[in-house]
Amino acid sequence: REVTAREVVDAHLARIDEVNPIVNAVTVGFTDRARTLADTVDAAIGAGEDVGPLAGVPFTVKENIDLTWSASTQGWTFLRDAVPAAEATMVRRLLEAGAIPIARGNMPDWGLRWDTDNDLFGRTINPWDPTRVPGGSSGGDAVAVATGMAPLGLGNDYGGSLRLPAHAGGVCAL
Repeated sequence: REVTAREVVDAHLARIDEVNPIVNAVTVGFTDRARTLADTVDAAIGAGEDVGPLAGVPFTVKENIDLTWSASTQGWTFLRDAVPAAEATMVRRLLEAGAIPIARGNMPDWGLRWDTDNDLFGRTINPWDPTRVPGGSSGGDAVAVATGMAPLGLGNDYGGSLRLPAHAGGVCAL
């Protein structure tokens, strides 16, 4: 309780504004929604309510993980308006734990490449060496974590999609 959830969210949103134009890891920001959720967490804390173990922790959500307020594009232009009717279970669980989604993380189209690049949002840049790939397919979320845009990035893995970008960015994937 040294800082409020709103202060934490605002700090990460400011970091996105500062770093994302260079690395292109975040595709869509949830500024207003994140601030509203942070204010809700702060009010609940003030009222002595149980806010969950991840109360106020910002996180990014990979472009292929369903949110009811943001298209699950998978990096494809023809899916730019594909907003799902239900949230992915992992998103719902993080929301129930009090975590706050702040942005979408970039990915290669369909998640089938080891480099994070697509026609809809473009290429994510490795923040430590722009001549190297950031990994894929959860490259946007790994770069967001590696550069301090978010403490947690929600991705998924089939053949190294979490592990390879985490390695390229110098962060941990679970």
